[in-house]
Amino acid sequence: MRLLMLGPPGSGKGTHGVRLADDYGVVHISSGDVLRAAIAGDTRLAGYVARGDLVPDDVLFKLLVPIMERAVAKTGGFIADGFPRTLAQAERAYREIGIDRHLKLDAVVSLDVPDDVLVRRMLDRAQQQGRADDTLEVIQHRLAVYCAETYPLIEYFRERGILLPVNGNQPPDDVYADIKEALDQRVTK
Repeated sequence: MRLLMLGPPGSGKGTHGVRLADDYGVVHISSGDVLRAAIAGDTRLAGYVARGDLVPDDVLFKLLVPIMERAVAKTGGFIADGFPRTLAQAERAYREIGIDRHLKLDAVVSLDVPDDVLVRRMLDRAQQQGRADDTLEVIQHRLAVYCAETYPLIEYFRERGILLPVNGNQPPDDVYADIKEALDQRVTK
């Protein structure tokens, strides 16, 4: 299983990605976690994350592609969340990862959640986890960046026939059940 979790910040990509990775026996790869770990050694990255901006493509590919390759070698797949985030990244990933490295995605789960719910979730997460990058100003900026840069990926993946839209504005167990049902239908086609 090679799956991308797509959705705005706070939509549950990481939460459901971890569960799916456990259920399917593959590696969960969170671009946010990878970036936060890389920030310790690179202050340039800290600036992007602190502002809520997207990290340059070359940096993301350098960090994430080797992790994806190791995941496939180890378990046969991965559940990725937060990458690719732009149409340019998706097109580059298709060429460099999907074709050149034979790591083509099987499906893309798109979680849909209203903005007001996302803001509330991220503010709660910031308080519970002490995440300094989840202030109201940064959250609003991240949602605007998602709308402008990442939202177009929904149509990109729909056109490729691998998009699985899911209502992410329901209790987590219901969201997960809907994801599993969509994946089971895709696998049995």
